[in-house]
Amino acid sequence: MRINWKKRIQKGNSYGFLTFKNSITKQIRNKANLKIQRNKEFPNKIFNDEKLFFKTNRSGSLFLREVLIYADDRPIIYARTIFKKNLRQLTSIVKKLNDNPLANIVFKKKTSRSDFIFSHLSPNHKLAKKLNLQNMATEKVIGARRSNFECNGEKILLTEILFRNINSFK
Repeated sequence: MRINWKKRIQKGNSYGFLTFKNSITKQIRNKANLKIQRNKEFPNKIFNDEKLFFKTNRSGSLFLREVLIYADDRPIIYARTIFKKNLRQLTSIVKKLNDNPLANIVFKKKTSRSDFIFSHLSPNHKLAKKLNLQNMATEKVIGARRSNFECNGEKILLTEILFRNINSFK
């Protein structure tokens, strides 16, 4: 099952951080103790719509960084960052982030961010099942959003799943 992306948020969803264009981690860092946990093996799979975005059918040509972001020990965001592996300078910088937010790269350099597309994460999606295995219940998800950044002519795809706990830090 694939994620169905839409240009607008479904009725009934509160916008809050879901439409926030700036760095969420920077905003919350002022209110809570942030912890970013990089997951090297979770779920470690590039999805078909992500390959399509980069116009490739080879997962091996893409770099994937996945993190779970916690505020005061509560999960607030699951984020997937994907870009072409042949961007050695970017790969090196992202690998050095370790447990730091992607915002340390994206919002410090001159980059342009696309508009968001949004989705409700279906419990049947492979990603939802992986989150459930990590005790990240999908019924606690506000929604998912996707955007891309362009830096020096290259694209970075960012998918974020926001959990209800994030509303405590508005």
